[in-house]
Amino acid sequence: MTTVEARSAGAVGTSPRRREDPRLLTGRGHYLADHDTADLCHIAILRSTAAHARLASLEVAEAARLPGVLAVVTAGDLVAAGARPLDHLLGPPAKPLRWGVLADERVRFVGEPIAAVVATSRAVAEDALELIEVDYDDLPPVVGAEAALQPGAALLYPEWGTNEFFHLEDATPGLDAALAAAPHRFTERFESHRVVGLPLEGQGAQGSWDPGTGRLTLLSSSQQPHQLRTVVAEVCGLPETAVRVISPDIGGGFGNKQHFSREECLVGLLARMTGRTVRWSQDRTESLTASVHSRAQVHHVEAGYDDDGRVLALRVRVLSDLGNPVLYFSGIGPALVTVSTLSGGYAIPEIGWKLSCVATSTCPVGAYRGFGQPEAHFTTERVMDLVASSLRLDPLVVRRRNLLPDRPRPWRGRFGQRLDVGSLGPQVDELERVGSYAEWRARQASARADGRWVGLGVSTLVQGTAPNQHSTAGRFGSIEMASISVLPDGRAEVRVGTKSQGQAHETSLAQIAADALGLPLEWVTVADGDTDALPYGQGTWGSRTMVMAGGAVLKAAGRVRAQMAAIGSSLGLDVPALGPLSPEVAREIARVAWWEQDRLPPGADPGLSAVAVHDAGFTGDQPGGGHNHDDTYTTAMTLVAVEVDPATGQVRILDACCVLDCGVVVNPTVVAGQLQGGFAQGVGVALLEEVRYSPEGQPLCSTLLDYTIPTAGDVPVVRVALRPTPSDVLGGFRGMGETGIIAAPAAIVGAVEDALSPLGVRLRSTRAHAADLRALVRAAGWVPDPATWSPL
Repeated sequence: MTTVEARSAGAVGTSPRRREDPRLLTGRGHYLADHDTADLCHIAILRSTAAHARLASLEVAEAARLPGVLAVVTAGDLVAAGARPLDHLLGPPAKPLRWGVLADERVRFVGEPIAAVVATSRAVAEDALELIEVDYDDLPPVVGAEAALQPGAALLYPEWGTNEFFHLEDATPGLDAALAAAPHRFTERFESHRVVGLPLEGQGAQGSWDPGTGRLTLLSSSQQPHQLRTVVAEVCGLPETAVRVISPDIGGGFGNKQHFSREECLVGLLARMTGRTVRWSQDRTESLTASVHSRAQVHHVEAGYDDDGRVLALRVRVLSDLGNPVLYFSGIGPALVTVSTLSGGYAIPEIGWKLSCVATSTCPVGAYRGFGQPEAHFTTERVMDLVASSLRLDPLVVRRRNLLPDRPRPWRGRFGQRLDVGSLGPQVDELERVGSYAEWRARQASARADGRWVGLGVSTLVQGTAPNQHSTAGRFGSIEMASISVLPDGRAEVRVGTKSQGQAHETSLAQIAADALGLPLEWVTVADGDTDALPYGQGTWGSRTMVMAGGAVLKAAGRVRAQMAAIGSSLGLDVPALGPLSPEVAREIARVAWWEQDRLPPGADPGLSAVAVHDAGFTGDQPGGGHNHDDTYTTAMTLVAVEVDPATGQVRILDACCVLDCGVVVNPTVVAGQLQGGFAQGVGVALLEEVRYSPEGQPLCSTLLDYTIPTAGDVPVVRVALRPTPSDVLGGFRGMGETGIIAAPAAIVGAVEDALSPLGVRLRSTRAHAADLRALVRAAGWVPDPATWSPL
């Protein structure tokens, strides 16, 4: 169920059918694997089986002799061919680190690439891998951030003298005094466990080299094709003009495909070295063990609060496990977001944090939907629940007493964040009403009387979206580009620098363009994912598409509409400043603009086209004007009701409700779908999923038999109520694609703990998995009564 206030009669605010769906649902999408060519060859990668070792020897001669093998390459071969190393591009306090496309001399996690085979088929390439002989000199593994910082721990990079890759800290001046003076205090350890984004289609790339033009074309399932072009060009020693990147249809990304991988660079190098079209497609084991993990953080928390439940001071030491940090861009990004969002939607007077990003001998940790915010949100919401429990207050009451006040707007966070959000109190009121909070409390009491373990969890989220990152290392900026052309038949073609992975960009951005141009929605088409179509674009990440690409489309459409108005006026046609144009008028203007230049007004350029660069970070509210470097913020209040079987640890979600303010709503159905999908992933994190390693650094999850994901039966339909407060950026949009996954784990864990609170069970991690809950219940001394127990 989705409710939203009615808007204008235009396309924006309505829910036309997703125009992508007929293609994707009938098997007519064109994914990476659908681009076979006559000369296509396949790449298989030999990956380390050691967690930490020196490469004593690597023999490839026998593999190279296998029929069907075109090439077998090691790190030295790539360097000889001109390959350049990758670099995280971070300055101090990050430790210096460069790494090759293939590991040389030393491996630092199971799954690290050390050799590659190019063959006429994937089967032959994988057979050749079996013929490569590797001799390892094993070194001690380093598993877990806390263990890696212990005295005497093996060093992953001895030249650093430590396993701490990055350290940063900050605090408000009165933090220590506020903690000392607080009437109540507690210390806790919270953990967000390691998971993986697991898109249905793994990472992959296909490269071809044209010796006639000296140009490399790379197809990649990448969220950021333009930045990938930059990285591949650098590693391959080519100018950017010699590299074209095309991102076709993508079977999910979730941040995993935001990074620029060694393997994508390897494909470009091998295409040039062999002169053949070559493809690497990640299999499921590679996806689970050698791609991008996320969320592995431990938080040591100290909180001070008063008798009314107001949090007066909060100090958090964050230990972020980066795995082996050979990831471009660096895995410190999510951890930096974590510490910058610890206060959430609350006015905590004094706050401070210390961040340690730690290298370990496990798969690199980086982006996954939410990008550091789920870890912060989990800790902050657990703090609110602990305060409520210790004072015997309702969790919703404690949250109300800590919310950001209504004034001033924008609210300035304690570290200068500019939070332009709507009023939070009415959102909580609506959650209480729409979520039937009082009724659920009554049902909970009735269920307990019947011997059933029902609990409620609430979450108050202020989510940063569409980050503005001017001139940051890693070349992530805060601009976006769009081009619009109205063609001679009056129909419009829109090209954007963002890249859809299933979020309905072709529909939503067309709605924005159609309204701004005054054309029928069916006259507007949207394309993305080709670096030859636009000079640059920043891709899709950080819930930025509606804010950034939507703003760029509005800018470009406004310019084209102005051209149309000028031409129409000179022709004596009725062209209103805003609103729809008649099809006849639009066609006449377009025909004259392209084909009858002699009828154009003086000074008018032929054609109807515009390119816009949009920067949502410019507000002019800083001294002297300029960029504020702040995000756009979305708010969401979430309620989850669960029932827990203490005998088995199984959790059944009975209800989920979210009151969401994501600014101007372009397409309510798409918004609800994004929230539903993110919530489903949050259910997986809280109830089922975990990437685990042995103490020796061996991955224990290499197939979907080992890594359990939710099915439709595990995920409820989330009831969504939309309360739009327009943002102050162009279009009034706010991002929301990550809201569900940020809110869900905190709300679910809170609900599970509430259900089991009569047993004294307390949850301090994002794991509410059946085995973990069963162990906690047994440790609390409860055992089932066979005479009365029945499973959920």
